[in-house]
Amino acid sequence: MFDLTGLNPSILIVDDEKEELHAYKFLLESMGLKDITILDDSRNVLETLEQLDAPVVFLDLNMPKKSGKEVLKEIKAQMPHVPVIICTANSDLETAVQCLKLGAHDYLVKPISMSTFGSALRNASEIGSLRSELLSLKRIGVETGLKNPENFKSMVTQNSTMEGIFHYIESIAKSGQPVLVLGETGAGKELVAKAIHDSSGLKGEFVAVDVSGLDDSLFSDTLFGHAKGAYTGADSNRPGLVERAAGGTIFLDEIGDLNETSQVKLLRLMQERIYYPLGSDKPKQCQARIVAATNKDLNAMTITGGSFRRDLYYRLSTHLIKLPSLRERKEDIPLLTEYLAEEAAIGMGKPVPVFSPQAMRMLMAHDFPGNIRELKTYIYDAVARCSGDIMEDRFIAERLGELTREQTVQIISGEPLEQIFGHFPTLEEITQYAVTSAMKSANNNQSQAAKLLGISKQALNKRIQKRGR
Repeated sequence: MFDLTGLNPSILIVDDEKEELHAYKFLLESMGLKDITILDDSRNVLETLEQLDAPVVFLDLNMPKKSGKEVLKEIKAQMPHVPVIICTANSDLETAVQCLKLGAHDYLVKPISMSTFGSALRNASEIGSLRSELLSLKRIGVETGLKNPENFKSMVTQNSTMEGIFHYIESIAKSGQPVLVLGETGAGKELVAKAIHDSSGLKGEFVAVDVSGLDDSLFSDTLFGHAKGAYTGADSNRPGLVERAAGGTIFLDEIGDLNETSQVKLLRLMQERIYYPLGSDKPKQCQARIVAATNKDLNAMTITGGSFRRDLYYRLSTHLIKLPSLRERKEDIPLLTEYLAEEAAIGMGKPVPVFSPQAMRMLMAHDFPGNIRELKTYIYDAVARCSGDIMEDRFIAERLGELTREQTVQIISGEPLEQIFGHFPTLEEITQYAVTSAMKSANNNQSQAAKLLGISKQALNKRIQKRGR
C-alpha cells in the first residue's frame, strides 16, 4: 500500500461526478489520509480553500458550472502557493501543456492508479508545505507594528535591522527634510527612497534620476530644465525633473559621483529652495522633497581636499539611513529567493519552482557582492531554464561557478593577494586556491569543477591527488 500518513496534507477534490469523488476519497483513506474534503460545485472552490491549512487540490478539468481551467486561473491568481493537480479523461498533450503553463503542479489522466495518485500527492504536498512555510515567513516582516506596512511590501525581510529602518522611515516620512541613503550597489536604496515617498503622504510624483553620468550642463538641464533659446536646439521651454517632482519626491541616485560645480548648484537649491532653468533669470520655487543615495562613504570624502563638500553632506544627511548588505541579512535569502522566483515565473507564464535545500545552501554560502540585484539575476535566469516544479541545483551552481571564475580573474589581475593568503602567494598556491573554490562551488563534482576551471577531469583529478599527498 502507498503510505502517506507522515505527510498529513489537507486535500480538496473537485469533480462534478459524485461517484468519482467518493471513489477518490476512499482511495486516499486507504492510504491512511484523513483530512479530505470533496466538492462537486466548482464555484465554491476558493471559499473552501480559505478554510484549509496547506491544501493540495485535485481538480477535474471538464465541469459544467465553471471549468477546471477557470478554477485553476482563480487559484493561481489568489493563492499561488497552493499546488493544483489536474485530473481528467482528456489525454490531449496540448491541454496538459496549457494547464501547466497556467500553474498546475501536475496533470493526471483517468483512470488513475494508486501509485500514480500517491506519487503525485506526495510531491505536491511537500512543495505546498515548503511554499506555505516561506509564505508565513514573508509575513513576519510586516507584522511588526508598522502603521502602513503596505508601503514596504516590495522589501521582503525578516531582518531586525531592516525592520528598524522601516520604523525609522515612518517616523521621518512626514518631516519633509532631506534623507541620505547609504548602501552597497544592488542593496535596494531606490526601494527605500520609494518607501519614504509612499510613507510621506505626498501627492506628487516620485522621480528618480541617476546623476553619476551627468556633467554640469546636463545636470542643470536635467534637474532645472531650460528656457527657449538657452542653447542650440532648445526650441521651447522644457521643465526639469525638480518641477516634475513638485509636491512629491526627487530621488538623486549615486550622489557621490556629482562633480564640484554641480554640488554647488545642488547646495544652493537645498539652502534657498529656488533654482534657475538654463537660459532664464527668473527663479523657480523647489517644491520637491530631496532624497539622495550613494554606495560611497561621503563622510570620508568630505575631509580636507576631499571630493565632496562637507556642507552639502550635512544638508543631505538631515536624516541618514545605512542599508545593510545582503551578506549582513542572510536570513532573508530564502524569502527573497521565493519572492523573486514567483515574480519571475508569473512574468514568464511558468509554474513557480521550489528550491531544493541544496540549492538554498549554495545561495546561503555565497557572499553576493552585487547584493539583491545579483541574486535577482541568478534567480530569473534559473527560473527561465527550469522546466519543472523543483529548481535543479545545477542552475544555481553554474551561475555561482561562473562568478567564481570572474572573481579568480580579478584576484590574479591585481586584487590584494596578501589579504587572501596572508602573504604574497606562489602560482602553485593560487592554482590550489582555484581548485578548492571550484570543487566547493560544484559540490565536489569533479566534472562540473573541471568545466569551471577550463581543464579536463583527468587534469583536475591529478591536481587533487597531488594536493592530498
